Amino acid sequence: MRSSTLFGIYAAVLVAFLGGLAGLTLYSLEKTRWWGARISLAQESYGLHLRLEADLYRLFKQHGDALLIGDRDDGVSEEELQAKIDQTLDSIRMTIAREIQMVGDEEIEELELLDEIEDDIESVNAAIANLSTNGSRIETFVRIERLAALLDGDIDDELDQKIQAALDEEAEEVDEVLSEAAAFRKWNERLVYLIVLAAIGVLLVALVSFNRQIRKPLTRLADGIGHLRGADYSKPVSLGGSQEFRELETVLNSMAEGLAAREVSRAEQKRQLEDTVAARTFELQQLIDKLETGEENRKRLMADISHELRTPLAIILGEADVTLRTSETLSEDASDSLARIRDSAKHTNQIVDDMLTVARFEAGQLRLDRKETDLRKILHDAVAMFPDPVQVECPESKVIASVDEVRLRQSVLALLQNARRYGGPTISAMLEEGLASCKITIEDDGPGLSAVEKSQAFDRFFRGSNASGQGIEGSGLGLPVVKSIVEAHGGTVDLQDRQEGGLMITITLPKSPRMKVVQTDALPETG
Repeated sequence: MRSSTLFGIYAAVLVAFLGGLAGLTLYSLEKTRWWGARISLAQESYGLHLRLEADLYRLFKQHGDALLIGDRDDGVSEEELQAKIDQTLDSIRMTIAREIQMVGDEEIEELELLDEIEDDIESVNAAIANLSTNGSRIETFVRIERLAALLDGDIDDELDQKIQAALDEEAEEVDEVLSEAAAFRKWNERLVYLIVLAAIGVLLVALVSFNRQIRKPLTRLADGIGHLRGADYSKPVSLGGSQEFRELETVLNSMAEGLAAREVSRAEQKRQLEDTVAARTFELQQLIDKLETGEENRKRLMADISHELRTPLAIILGEADVTLRTSETLSEDASDSLARIRDSAKHTNQIVDDMLTVARFEAGQLRLDRKETDLRKILHDAVAMFPDPVQVECPESKVIASVDEVRLRQSVLALLQNARRYGGPTISAMLEEGLASCKITIEDDGPGLSAVEKSQAFDRFFRGSNASGQGIEGSGLGLPVVKSIVEAHGGTVDLQDRQEGGLMITITLPKSPRMKVVQTDALPETG
């Protein structure tokens, strides 16, 4: 059975119990009101009969007194009492009519008895009136004797008995209603106890059903889901309980089977993927090793080539200088040729030096002769070696940093030459001191560089469009050499556009050297 159906049945039974209790309560209230009304009518009728009896005794006493001692008020008192008796009889008749309307025709006997009482009253009144009318012709003794007989016979024996019978009937009705009410209360109590016991029984059955149909399956469901969460698909889920839980059990077991199969497939795929990844990783590592070996060989080869080229270039440069200085018999053409050889050798030697500096930095073999140096001296020396005018701005006090004076001056001079070749006519240099670092900034008012060109400016042999497009000589190694030297010092080089136009190159250097691991297989430096 489905839980919804089961709880629907329990809800219907609960509603039935509540409806029964409500109906029983309303019925009890209605019966109580009915009994109260009936007792009230019986008591009202009882009181009216008592009043009728008292008024009759008073009326008959008045008549007796009038016969014996004479009528002092000409029958006014008797008429008033008779009117009250008639009113009481009408009230009794209306009360009996209400009782007949409430309980049925069984009260008609009271109405008949009332008619008999009324007839007796009229008969007695007629007899008394006869005695009063013939009182002058009858002796007083005889009238007393007849009145006594009338009181003893018609009134005491008949009228009094009928009134007493009416009173007994009303008292009996009250007792009957009270007895019936007591019986109903007892029956009502038993019925309430029975309903409460039935409700307790239904509640116990509902608790047992809830435990079997809902609570235990929920506990098993939590355990089953815990096994599934832990990827334990070996034991099928068994829920039991209502139809919904059995359907859920089927779904969970089907899902567990699917997950188990998928887990097996995934494990196999994972194993295959791990094997594939391991194989590809091994191949990639071999390629990386080859690339690293090739890169190291390239760097070493470039350094070796640059180093080896310095000696023959120095010989060519020296021989050309010596020949030009010592030989006076050379023709003009020969002298021009030797001059061009010397200039080319100088230019090539500068390129080789730059290439050697970059190669040693890339190989981690660039050596620095660091000393505590005033950076103002380095900047002024570089400006003094530069042929064009430069606007210099420096602090008044010394700016001390641990640097390689020769290489840092080389870097500043390279930036000045770069500004002269590719920038505008106005060049400025500025030195700034911070708490832990110093900055050297070279500015020009030239066309500057685009964002793409700035990102490639530190690549070897790269030249911007404003240089290559105008035929300006250069090797494209100036900024890479500066970057190598500055980063060897633990600093940075930044390219930024000036707000007024042009390029601004900033070297940032730490005041004290940073700890750095240096390789021991350094390339030899000569010259």
